[in-house]
Amino acid sequence: MSRRADPSNGDSASASLDDASLDDASPDAVPAGRPVPEAGELVLVVGGAGRVGTRLVTTLRSMGVATRVMTRDPSSAASAALRALGAEIVRGDVTDDDPARMDAAVAGCTRVVACFGAQRISKPSDALFLFDEARGPGATDERHPAAVNHRGVARLAEACARAGTVRRFVRVTGMSAGYPPFDFVAVALNAALSMTIRWQRLGEAATRALKEADPPVEYAVVRPGNLLEGPRPDGSVVVIGYGGARVPAGKVSRDDVAECVLSATFAANAANATVGVAGKAAPSGGVAAEMSWDPARGMHYRTVALADEVFEGEDVHSMMAQVREDEDTLEPQTYEPYVAAFFALLAGVGALVSCGVARLAKTVVGWALGAA
Repeated sequence: MSRRADPSNGDSASASLDDASLDDASPDAVPAGRPVPEAGELVLVVGGAGRVGTRLVTTLRSMGVATRVMTRDPSSAASAALRALGAEIVRGDVTDDDPARMDAAVAGCTRVVACFGAQRISKPSDALFLFDEARGPGATDERHPAAVNHRGVARLAEACARAGTVRRFVRVTGMSAGYPPFDFVAVALNAALSMTIRWQRLGEAATRALKEADPPVEYAVVRPGNLLEGPRPDGSVVVIGYGGARVPAGKVSRDDVAECVLSATFAANAANATVGVAGKAAPSGGVAAEMSWDPARGMHYRTVALADEVFEGEDVHSMMAQVREDEDTLEPQTYEPYVAAFFALLAGVGALVSCGVARLAKTVVGWALGAA
């Protein structure tokens, strides 16, 4: 592969699929180069009843890997479908303060995948607590991104460290978790979605901290771009990058994300690595367009070469085989001043629009009265 383009209680977790079900699998549905799990693996998928999680669990069971799913609702139709595949379903919630329940879900597992998340539309009152998180909604609302994407991930990571059997913890976040705090996309998402990137990044920091646990636990972080529900569109490619490399954002099929997470879970080279995965409508030839500004031309797009750590192609696992361990540190980021400035800008624009509407209304009323 080239640098930027590749060539193309039967509910028990230990229950395996029968030979007939494995033989019936379509060859076209099995991507080449998948990592081969060792015997005796037990994988816990937290959020396994979600859309990416379901794909991952289905793949794990098709490979004969013992799989446990932690979900808030074991009675759901999604849970029933996974149970029918032979996955063990356990009730659990990452916002639960009782560590015993989390420990029970993690007990005996060798790999843990966290592919859950929370989103919340910001409320106008949130701006009052932008610099006072202790009294804000994130401190009391258990469905808030702060409670789920940060504190919940930290609880799960701590349970992995206590278990003594977990070899790798995989966290699925989002592409924007790697953006600088002043990036317009990061600012807009934080403003609209309750500082979501801040909480995702803090969750990633808790994930990376496992490397320093005693004994150490490997980590992997997968950051998908915008998600597509259906299969990869014809003619499109997958873009994968690792470390601090900027991956051009683009819509990516959940199928490809699940394959990326599978590789991050088992591939030896993905230990302690951060991977971005996105899609592109057509091969780019190793270049990308990015927005730039200069005094002569103003705001414009320019063509830049993809970083050495970024690949594009159709074979997810071939590209994932090129991933290497993180060399950077996940530095703390300060997002609040940029979001506050964005709110102030919106308030200023709103005030100008209101003044304009008021003047227009005054003019129209004056004209109407004069005409009368």
